Amino acid sequence: MLPTIATVRDAALGVAPWVPGHHRHGLDSLRPEEFTNALAGNVPGARVEDLRVEIDSRGTTDRARIHLAWNAAGRDAALPATAFAKGTSSQLAPRVIVSTFGCHTYETRFFQQIHPSVADLTIAPYVARSGSGGRYVLAFEDLALRDGGVTFYDADDDAPQEHAEAVVELLATLHGRFWRSPRFATDLSWLQTYAGRPGGGFMKHFFTWSEKKFMAQDRVVPEPVRRLTKDYVRNQGRLTRVWEAMPQTLCHGDTHLGNTFANADGSAGIYDWQVFHRMNGLRDFAYFLMHSIPTELRRAEEKSLLERYLRVLADSGAGSDVPSFAEAWDTYRLLTVDGWIAIVFTLAAGGMQPDDRMEVTAVRAINTLVDLDVEQAVRSAIRG
Repeated sequence: MLPTIATVRDAALGVAPWVPGHHRHGLDSLRPEEFTNALAGNVPGARVEDLRVEIDSRGTTDRARIHLAWNAAGRDAALPATAFAKGTSSQLAPRVIVSTFGCHTYETRFFQQIHPSVADLTIAPYVARSGSGGRYVLAFEDLALRDGGVTFYDADDDAPQEHAEAVVELLATLHGRFWRSPRFATDLSWLQTYAGRPGGGFMKHFFTWSEKKFMAQDRVVPEPVRRLTKDYVRNQGRLTRVWEAMPQTLCHGDTHLGNTFANADGSAGIYDWQVFHRMNGLRDFAYFLMHSIPTELRRAEEKSLLERYLRVLADSGAGSDVPSFAEAWDTYRLLTVDGWIAIVFTLAAGGMQPDDRMEVTAVRAINTLVDLDVEQAVRSAIRG
């Protein structure tokens, strides 16, 4: 699959230091009146008089806490004093990646169009707009202000068993709601499959480059993992055809622990919707287990977690269409390779996540690939 003209154009615009409409995107484009409109609709006279952007981090996107200065009516109503925002990366490489793969436009469309169907599973948006060349800005509720508070995680934390179970239930609920959804032929017809996503034509080139760079780095990678990585890179087209023939749902696409949180009642939430797409839901399940669950816990609980996932999937909309445990287990084994390639790409590209954090994830993933003999699963899928 060759890159489209639109993808090439967006990648080029991602390189550019300025694009048309640049002033409307990025963290410095947020305005007090936008937060007034989003938060003060039921409080007559309340308005945000000023705001301050406190940069939190810079990576795939620039992230910040937004401090809101309300007038007396807003303060008296105890309207939120802070919000969280993300926007155009100030770093070149992440901005080009976001632009090439359409992450900015996809996440914006998620909050504009899909959020109402999954509001209980994620965060509330206040501002959502995007332009060209990876330029966009999103503002959300500050989760720290939720009643009872929430627990946040980093990607290299060890997911506690209770949270792992809650995330698995969340994913099954999400996937059940969009299981073979008729909306994929109507209002969500723009939502592409795995290989059809923006930038899909570049994936083969990106993954070929990242496999060579990753394997040349000074790290311990077992031979079976080296072989299956090469098998994937050489046979991407065949493998994507295999899993795109599976039942489709809406997948989050980046279900590592750092994109999840625990509510005070123990339920899980998820955010960062830059790479969602249509895919078999077990891809999200496999990605979460291999990225986020400590090896010993995964070994002890992965079968019970899969059973839990299938049970909630059926109850959430898939019904009798859910696969058997044996079928789901085989699919889980196969789809772990896609989560592994994401790690290879991230470590090869650099700058998207802290390297020390990704090294922890890589060790968990390698253990998963070896334990599940994913090399055999991939080669079996390639042979057909």
